[in-house]
Amino acid sequence: MSKKIHESLTELVGNTPLVRLHGYEKKLGLKAHILAKVEYFNPIGSIKDRIVLRIIEDAEREGKIKPGVTTLIEYTSGNTGIAVSAIGAMKGYKVQIYLQEGVSQERLQVMKAFGANVQKIGEVPELQEALKATNNDFVAATNLLKQHIRERVAAGDDIYFVDQMINPLNPQAHHDTTGEEIWDQTDGDLVAVVSAVGTGGTIRGVSDYIKSKNSNVKVIAVEPALDAAALTGIHNFTEVPEERVPIALKNKIGIYDEVLIGKVDTAFEAARTVAKTDGVLVGNSSGAALWGATEIAKCPEYEGKNIVVIFPDTGLRYLSTDLFK
Repeated sequence: MSKKIHESLTELVGNTPLVRLHGYEKKLGLKAHILAKVEYFNPIGSIKDRIVLRIIEDAEREGKIKPGVTTLIEYTSGNTGIAVSAIGAMKGYKVQIYLQEGVSQERLQVMKAFGANVQKIGEVPELQEALKATNNDFVAATNLLKQHIRERVAAGDDIYFVDQMINPLNPQAHHDTTGEEIWDQTDGDLVAVVSAVGTGGTIRGVSDYIKSKNSNVKVIAVEPALDAAALTGIHNFTEVPEERVPIALKNKIGIYDEVLIGKVDTAFEAARTVAKTDGVLVGNSSGAALWGATEIAKCPEYEGKNIVVIFPDTGLRYLSTDLFK
C-alpha cells in the first residue's frame, strides 16, 4: 500500500496548524503576536478527536472493549460525543450519547449521522429532578449519569463509559500531543498559552508539558461567568462547590497562572471578528479563549511576543445558534 494512502482517519488526528492572526491583531491594534492552535483541522473537526482516540485505543489494548460487542457511552456538550460517534463507527462500536441541554442542532445531527443513538440528558427520567437541583451542571450531571450506568452494568450490559470528566487519559493525551506540538511549533518561543476550560483536560495537559519546558510561560484559563449559559462546552470551576470542579483541576496549584471570566457578548464578538479578519471560523469557546488572549495581548510587557490561543472547534457547528447572527 502506498505511504500516501491512510488506512483510517484516526491516523490524521493531531499535528494541527499554528496560525498567526495578522488581521485580528491589526484590527484591534495589538502589539503582541496571537498564534491560534486551530483544532478543527483534526479529521472529525475538534480538539476532542485527540482524547477520544487515546481513550478508545488504550481500552482496546487493555481488553476492556470489543468491536461489535461493547457499546461506548459518553455524556457531552457535543464535540466529544461527535468524536466518540465517528471513531466508534470507524472501529465498529455501537455508541450511546447523552447530550447536554442547550447545544446546537448541528451537533445532534452530526452524531446521528455517524450512527450514534443520542438522548438529551434532560430526557433521562432517572436524572431529571436531580439536574433541576443543580441547574443542569455539567459535572453534576456526569456524576449522576455514572450511577445510571453502574446500574446498567450490574444488569449485564456490555458498555464502556468514555468519561472524559474523570479519565486521566484526557489530560495525558493533551500533554503528549497538544502541549508538545505547541512547544515544537513555536520552538519554545512563547510567553503565554490561553485556553477556555471545559473538562480541564486541555489546560491541564498543555500546562504540564509547557511548564516542564519553561516554568515562566504563563497559562491563562478562561471560564464562563455563572450566567453565561450560552457558552456551551466550557465550565465554571472557581465559583462552584468542590464536588463540581472538573477532576483535572482538583489540584489547581501550578496548572494556571490567571483566570479570566468570559462573557457571552465578548466571546461572540471575538469569534465574529476573527472570521472576518482572518477567515478562521470557530465556535463560542474559541471566541472566549480569543477574548482572553486579546486581554493579555494588551499588556505592554507582551509587545512583540508570542501568545498561543487554543481554538477547540469549528464555527460550522454553531450556525443554528446566535453566535453568527
